[in-house]
Amino acid sequence: MTYKEIKTAAFLAYKTILRGNRSTSTLLIFVLSLSFLNMLFISGMLFGLQRLMIDTVIDVFSSQVMISAQQEPRVKSYIPNQDDLRSQIQTIPGVIATSRHYLLAGSIGFDKLHNGVYKHISGAIVGFDPEEEKKVLSLDKFLLDGQWLEKNDRDKILFSSALAGGYDLFAPSDLGGVRVGDEVRITYSNGTVRQYHVKGIYNDAIGLFETFITTNEAESVLSTNDEATQILVKADLNRVPLEKLVEQIEQIAPKLKIQPYTVLLGSFKSFLDALNLIAGIVSAISVLVAAITMFSLIYVNAINKRRQIGIMKAIGIKKEIVILSYVFQSLFYAVCGVAIGYLFVFYILTPLLVAYPIDVVFGKLSLAHDDVTTFAGMGSLVVTSFFAGLVPSWGIAKGDILKAIFR
Repeated sequence: MTYKEIKTAAFLAYKTILRGNRSTSTLLIFVLSLSFLNMLFISGMLFGLQRLMIDTVIDVFSSQVMISAQQEPRVKSYIPNQDDLRSQIQTIPGVIATSRHYLLAGSIGFDKLHNGVYKHISGAIVGFDPEEEKKVLSLDKFLLDGQWLEKNDRDKILFSSALAGGYDLFAPSDLGGVRVGDEVRITYSNGTVRQYHVKGIYNDAIGLFETFITTNEAESVLSTNDEATQILVKADLNRVPLEKLVEQIEQIAPKLKIQPYTVLLGSFKSFLDALNLIAGIVSAISVLVAAITMFSLIYVNAINKRRQIGIMKAIGIKKEIVILSYVFQSLFYAVCGVAIGYLFVFYILTPLLVAYPIDVVFGKLSLAHDDVTTFAGMGSLVVTSFFAGLVPSWGIAKGDILKAIFR
C-alpha cells in the first residue's frame, strides 16, 4: 500500500470520527480506559503484594544472602571463626553489614496462672547481637509491645506474637497470652534450663515462630565462642548483583552453604506464582472485554455504513483503504483509552495509595508496577484493537458493490 493510500485511509478515519456519534465514541473510550485501568490496577496491587512479601522476608528473616554451616563432605553444626569470615565478606563492594545467628531448639514453658502448671511449646530460639541485627534486618520495627533487647541482656527474651497468643494472628498453638514482663522457662535440647523475662513482643505476621535471646546468652547455653549457625549478609544490590555477591562469598567460603533470598522464599514461592497467574488471568480478561467492545462497535458502524462503503468502492476507492480507515479508527480509540487509563493510574491512584497505603498483616500495601508488564499491557490492548478493527471491516468491505449500495 502506497503512502497516498495510507494518507487517504487516515483522512477517511478522521472524518468518520469527527462526524460520528460523539456519545458513542466517548462511551467506547471510557470502556477501553476502564479495561486498561482494571488491568493496571489489579496487576499493580498483586505486584505490590508480591514486592511487599519479598521485602518482608528479606527484612525480617534472610536479608539478601544467608550463609549456613558446612554441609559437604561432612555436616557441621557451626561456622567457626565467624568474626574473621564476616570481616572478609564486608570487604566485598556493595556489602552493607553482616550479623550472625545461633539457632537453638527447646521447649518454651509458661505458667499463666502462677500455680506451677506450665504450658509447653517446642520452638526455635535464635541468639543474636541486638545492635548488629538492626543493621541487617528490620525486626526491631515490628515491635508490638515492650523494648528491643540490649547486648548484655542475659535474662531477657524477645517473644513471637504468634507464640505468645492473643494478638489475632494464626498459629497452630500458642502459650495462651504471654505479655511483656511475664516469665517463661526454656528447656534447651542440651538439657540446660533457663528462666527469662519477656522484654518485648514482635509482630510475627509471616510465621517465624521464633524467640530471640542475645549472643552472649546463646554462647553461655551452648558453651561455645566466636561461632555461628548462620551469617546474614545485607548488600546494596544496585552496586553488586545478587549472583555476583553469591559468587564472591563462595570464593571466600567455598565449603559453606550460601543461599540468596530468592532460594529462601520457600513456601512463599508457590503463593507468589499464584499471584502471577491471577494477574495474568485478569489482564487477559480485560484485553478480551476491550476487544469484544471494539469489535462490536466497529462491526455495527460498518454495517450502518455499508451503502457508504459501496459508494466509495464504486468511485474507485480500494477496499484496502476502506479497511485501513476502520483500523485507524480502532487504533485511535485504543490509544485514547490507554492514555486516559495510564494517566489515571500513575498520576492519581498510585500517588494516592503511596500517601494512604492499605494496611495488611505484614506491612503497608500500595500499587507497584514494572515497565515490562505495563508496556506489555499497552501493547496487547493496541494489537487486539488492531484486529478488532480489521476483522469486521474486512468482512463488510469485501462484499459486492451493488448489493451494498442498493441494500
